[in-house]
Amino acid sequence: MTPATQTLEWQFGGWLRALPPWEAWWVLGILAAAGLLLVVWLYRRTLRALSPAARWSLTVLRLAIVLAVLTCLANPARVARSRQERSPHERLAVLVDRSTSMSGADYRGSTRIAGAVRTWKQHENEAREAFPKITYQRFALDVSPAKNLDDALGAPEPGPETHLYSALQKTMESGPAAIVCLTDGLDTTQDNADALVQEAQRRGIRLYFVAGKNRAHAGELLGIREVKAPPRVLRRTQFTASALFEAGAIQARELPVELWSGGKKLASARLPLRPGLNTLPWRAPVTAAEAGAMELEFRVGDGVQQQIATCTTQVVKHTTVEVLYYQGALQWGFRFLRTALEIDPSFRMTAILNPALRVRMAVGMANQATLDDLPEDARELKRFGIIVLAHPFVDQFTPGQQQALLEYVRGGGAVLFIAPDGDAAARFAGTEIEKMLPVIFEPPSPDQAEEDARQIFREQITNADNSGGNVLEGDVERRDGLPLLRAFAPPPGANRSAATAIFEGADPAGLPKFCGYAKVRGAKPGASILSVTSGDQDGGAPRILLARQQFGEGFAAALTTDLLWRWKMSLPSGSHAVEKFWQQLLLSLVPDTGAGLRVVKLTESPAVHAPIELRVDAPGAGGPPAAETISPSGEHKPLRLNAAPEGEGPGWKAGFTPETSGHWEVRVSDSARNLSRLTFPVSDKLRTTETLNLPADVEGMRRLAESTGGALIGDDPVFQKPAGEEDEPLLQFVRPVWHSTWLLGLLLGLYCTELIARRCFRLL
Repeated sequence: MTPATQTLEWQFGGWLRALPPWEAWWVLGILAAAGLLLVVWLYRRTLRALSPAARWSLTVLRLAIVLAVLTCLANPARVARSRQERSPHERLAVLVDRSTSMSGADYRGSTRIAGAVRTWKQHENEAREAFPKITYQRFALDVSPAKNLDDALGAPEPGPETHLYSALQKTMESGPAAIVCLTDGLDTTQDNADALVQEAQRRGIRLYFVAGKNRAHAGELLGIREVKAPPRVLRRTQFTASALFEAGAIQARELPVELWSGGKKLASARLPLRPGLNTLPWRAPVTAAEAGAMELEFRVGDGVQQQIATCTTQVVKHTTVEVLYYQGALQWGFRFLRTALEIDPSFRMTAILNPALRVRMAVGMANQATLDDLPEDARELKRFGIIVLAHPFVDQFTPGQQQALLEYVRGGGAVLFIAPDGDAAARFAGTEIEKMLPVIFEPPSPDQAEEDARQIFREQITNADNSGGNVLEGDVERRDGLPLLRAFAPPPGANRSAATAIFEGADPAGLPKFCGYAKVRGAKPGASILSVTSGDQDGGAPRILLARQQFGEGFAAALTTDLLWRWKMSLPSGSHAVEKFWQQLLLSLVPDTGAGLRVVKLTESPAVHAPIELRVDAPGAGGPPAAETISPSGEHKPLRLNAAPEGEGPGWKAGFTPETSGHWEVRVSDSARNLSRLTFPVSDKLRTTETLNLPADVEGMRRLAESTGGALIGDDPVFQKPAGEEDEPLLQFVRPVWHSTWLLGLLLGLYCTELIARRCFRLL
């Protein structure tokens, strides 16, 4: 802030405080005149005996005393009102969009930039009064400074793209108080507006937009940017297939998307489109069928504008799943889980039993590397497909181990958290491990833990015998009074998946059964609840037993019971229900393994006689897959693939130049019978996002501005002077004038002078 500027004025106190200064001066004047008359009247007899000089001297002295006394009684004070002037660093940055979309003329010859400038000039003087300094910049691909508005508009030629969000980010780095952007709001990059809003809110910078609009005829854009699916999955497991669509719309509407496989529709949705350019991700859960090649076909749009992109996922019958089993306390369940995995060659298990005792065990393969404890480096966990944390205690994990588990799941791993002890599970509340799990734990409470223990004990006593009594027939049969086992139950309205299939439609006698469980506060948003408690043992409110959720690229699941060893002991010796349950549960958690064979179109809008660039991604090593193009007339031509340059990752690049317009198709296949194909329209004229004349994203700019405290600038005033700049001074200093040494000394001096004069004139 610059030094304060001061203005001086007088104010009266005491009995004159309520009056304006000019009225107070009139009152003092009237009183002074009355005092003068009083002095003359008091000296009317004495004055006749004095000379004129003596009479005037005494009269002036008495009048001065009267005026001084009146002044003291009026309590005058000097008021200094000061206002801090704003710093020139509190400036307004004006950012002008000089991309191609702002420079295209409509049938009247009007451009978007011209309309935005007309609106801004209505507010330019208003902005100068509100901000001590205004700077100008222009942008398209990058930001460059300008001397003034005319200089910002005088760019040599428009830029080919609009990097709106990155331009705003760079402008904020210079620290303006606010930013005004003249633009149509169309960003041609994949930048995220949320990051821009967070940065503006953190810096306290308000964003204002001036919408550039004209009446140019708008076109539409539709395309599939990329599709993703894992290259290999196990049969009857669930995986995720995803696609990224790009669409430019004239008005708000819905975009139909579908996922097909083998002539069967697997999923569909209608994605909302807002006017302007839209980048829309879509994910769909897919349940793998039996072993073989599974072709996934994404369709976007309808009618002649529909586009199709496919990829292939290999469904295998067996695969090797590395399982790391970590057990916090010795208990009965491990032997049954180990037996369940030993009979399936798909699993190889490494076990860490009670880390405090340094017990190590490897199951499934001789000479397999073992671990003494969980590592603190996520890279050492990547060789495992699933990590099972059974009966863990929070004090057994170091912060480094918790962080490693979090990064492992985020990077594509899977964790199954098993905790039947409510008190032990509650102590994970707020930890890194809880962040990746699909449930929220209750914070630990000693009173609640004691109450839960009493409740469990009462249930065990009440239900001590499943049949209602013990049967003793000599030495043939004897029952020990085991606690009542209750069955898992699927939650009402659960979506059909490979995991829920474990419980749906099964024989009630074959459902998993449990005795005790840990209570959790609830499931996180987006989590899938696979199983809950059955019956009304908890007042009619089912409790979560098993939940699953995607975290990053991996999956995390929570089982709030023990390892179900009581269920195993209750079954006939020949039953394999327990083994089947554990195998299916772990297979449903196996994460996706990368991306399958796919072809990606890198050219935004294909046109006749314009090169089209493609990228092919394929799993595994080896030579390039076979590729070909199919023209609208059905002509097949081979397509040559070249290795992608270093730094772009493994894959191949390809390109061709279409000679006719219409729907073209690119097919890619490899030796493993994986197939990927992509269909797209080729237009007669090259079109890009900048040249499609997409409508200005007015609502998007409005939301972005309002979220930062700014506004969309129209006809109404938006900039105002800071409150109180003139009418309400910020600082006020009041210094009483009468309460000073010189005034009191003057009053006393006048009185003494009058007494001495009266003595000299022999009036005393």
